Amino acid sequence: MDNILNFPSTTIVNKPVPKNAFYGRSNDSSLREFLTREFEGIIWLYKLAPATLNVEDGEHVHEIDVFYCKMKEDKYSLKPFCVMDELLPRHTLFVIEYGGKFDLLMHHKEMALVRGTQQWKCGVSELKQDIQLNANLLRIQGQSMDAVYDGLLSQVSGLSISTERGYKEQAELRKQIENLQKLVVTLQKRIKAEKQFNRQIELNTEVRQLRKEITLLTDKLKKNNI
Repeated sequence: MDNILNFPSTTIVNKPVPKNAFYGRSNDSSLREFLTREFEGIIWLYKLAPATLNVEDGEHVHEIDVFYCKMKEDKYSLKPFCVMDELLPRHTLFVIEYGGKFDLLMHHKEMALVRGTQQWKCGVSELKQDIQLNANLLRIQGQSMDAVYDGLLSQVSGLSISTERGYKEQAELRKQIENLQKLVVTLQKRIKAEKQFNRQIELNTEVRQLRKEITLLTDKLKKNNI
């Protein structure tokens, strides 16, 4: 493929990856079914590492691999990508093509102790949808692999972050806002269905209070993103 993200030529790999390179690592038969059913092909596009970027190794991040995944249909399942990601002993970025559109997907990924064994675990899925592939889509910045990873995660997530701790704090704020917004929608449906006027007033009071909380959290998130 072409250098679709316009990354340094030293990082280009551009090699097809057989699907069994993923499902062969897993005991989960559903992953094989997912890859066979939904994937047309996978290409290892880039290897971002100290040697290919001329940066220092990171404390937590040592390599970031970028995979191009072409889907067979105009939609795809998101959850199995996390399963795929956890099988790889490095950080990743997925470029997903489906129905003529492109998405970017990154998982916040860190090492965890699972039944006494260290394993990679994926946290939040950061999805940047319907992107336009161009030279300015993603910028590689920073003098260490940790900084490069934080920079890419910041651009994909839309959160202004410079450290892993900062990302976790802002992602938690965003999650709280989303949960409160869902609760507001639920209460509004209950208000429409409620026949007792007094109960409608009580529910409306709850909605107003929730909206105040949403405003406070949103202002805090925006302040952190300045």
